[in-house]
Amino acid sequence: MTDIEKFRSDVQRIVKRERAENGGRYDPERACGQAVRLLETTVRLPGDLPRSAADYWLSAYIAHSASPADEPTAEHIDKLTAIAAFLCGNEDECGALSDSDWKELGRLTGYEAEELPLDVLSSLMTMLVDRKAV
Repeated sequence: MTDIEKFRSDVQRIVKRERAENGGRYDPERACGQAVRLLETTVRLPGDLPRSAADYWLSAYIAHSASPADEPTAEHIDKLTAIAAFLCGNEDECGALSDSDWKELGRLTGYEAEELPLDVLSSLMTMLVDRKAV
């Protein structure tokens, strides 16, 4: 199991545990908040890029969901997992990201560029350039 597969599994476990531990009263905000904290602890980058990427996920996919009581859905877990994969430099696991996701991640990466080590920034920028996101 790769680190990204483990991340996906951990987010799914968060959702399952949140449903089970609250007697059928699922709190999607708490589950999404725990998923965001997991992203921030999984991705070990200096600066605010992991938090900014998580905020993007929350605003783009969770806040405007057609079924907010069911968040995070499997599709949105895949999006968060793909964001984590990008931040970890694993382009092979980024398939769930749309063109607009790539462009926003490019914008966020550019904004946080000063805080990132040069090798990490180079790796992220290479992925972004390959996707024509910058």
